[in-house]
Amino acid sequence: MTHIIKLLREVGVAHTFKLLDKVKCFEYHGIMKPDQEIIDKIRSFNRFYTNIIGLLDKHFLDTPFSLTEGRVLYEIRHTELCTAKKIRANIDIDEGYLSRIIDKFIRGGMVRKTPAQADRRLHIIVLTEKGQREFLKLNDNSNKMIAQMIDKLSEQERADLVETMERIHELLRDDRSA
Repeated sequence: MTHIIKLLREVGVAHTFKLLDKVKCFEYHGIMKPDQEIIDKIRSFNRFYTNIIGLLDKHFLDTPFSLTEGRVLYEIRHTELCTAKKIRANIDIDEGYLSRIIDKFIRGGMVRKTPAQADRRLHIIVLTEKGQREFLKLNDNSNKMIAQMIDKLSEQERADLVETMERIHELLRDDRSA
């Protein structure tokens, strides 16, 4: 423990951490205070946008599915040789939660799992006909909702909106180099 504090003192930052417990946990404390005004604006936008697109509705896009279930259906539909591992690589979801969603879809007749030819420990997940219909309903409802949202915008406003969204994506993507 003391060697960590000594090292921190050597680089001139020991005073910026405070010890939380004896398991060598430190709390970031004061090197750079986050800009609260920016954080407040981002959180305000998040609340605005989640409300506009109905993320807080129990049934996403007038379907019996939650947002997470809809996203899992999307991933199954759009991932070649889809496995739970590939879904988790595309979306940040707890393994157990994903397993429960897939099991629910299997019980509902929307997906089926079959052992992969190359590795029998893995299971390929595919939509059944019913799953395809449910996905298409979600997709169609999503398209209609977005069409309604942008209907009142001019062509230039639509272009501006898309450009701004692409910029947000660029700024916040995970693989952005520091």
